[in-house]
Amino acid sequence: MKALIKPLLVIVGMIIIVIIVFNVNIWAGFGLIAAIIIFAAYTSRASLYALRGSREFAKGETPQALEWYKKAYNSKPCPDKHRIGYGYLLMRTGDAKQAEQVFGPLLKATKSRDTLVQAQCNLATAYWLQGKQDEAVALLTDVLKEYKNTLVYGNLGYFKILHGDPEEALTFNLEAYAYNGDDLTILDNVALNYYKLGQWTLAEETYQKLMLKSPKFAEPYYYYAQTLKQLGKTDEAIEQINLAATKTLSFVTPLTKEQIEQDALRLRALETDANNS
Repeated sequence: MKALIKPLLVIVGMIIIVIIVFNVNIWAGFGLIAAIIIFAAYTSRASLYALRGSREFAKGETPQALEWYKKAYNSKPCPDKHRIGYGYLLMRTGDAKQAEQVFGPLLKATKSRDTLVQAQCNLATAYWLQGKQDEAVALLTDVLKEYKNTLVYGNLGYFKILHGDPEEALTFNLEAYAYNGDDLTILDNVALNYYKLGQWTLAEETYQKLMLKSPKFAEPYYYYAQTLKQLGKTDEAIEQINLAATKTLSFVTPLTKEQIEQDALRLRALETDANNS
């Protein structure tokens, strides 16, 4: 409530000033309104650029979105959330080094705890994409010591699966699940962890819960298919890997579209052999 009082007082004050100026001279009043509009547009141009970038990204036009977010980033002042958006798009387009240069200064500049944690998670991802896995894990480990958060649990849990001991990773991901078992990323991490350890039944049970949340990336469908294959459920595995082929890969993944396609062919071949037996 207190955060709203100051802007409301500013608006009321401006209205009073406009009324006074109109009473003195009508043309001066119109001029003041025009000046206020121009000033507001100028000071909020970063948000306007970012809004245009968000629309382009929603349409799948990532390069155009990046250009608009770059304009937002170069506009001063640029709100923290748009700086994070720019860095994220840089990572999506393969420029993790430049993204690191965006997130690094933000850690020192922001006064918001939530923004700080979000920037730290993104910076860890930028490290990871540059091959600096140890730095990524160390950064998020330090963050979690200070501030337990679903986003940090999800990102660090995934990194631990890809980079470290799978048993240790499972212990961590089950801790994350106890913290927030409804989160899609955390649930996905637990399922993948069970898969990596060859605990097929537990992996299947967890993937069944995950699929109720309709994950948007290809990886869960692919690893669910591989789990079902291990359990001898070839028909269901084919159904899931076909879904994987229609989805986009996340940008932090060891999986490739070619691997999905090749494994889909192998599964279909298994089904054909079974039918011919």
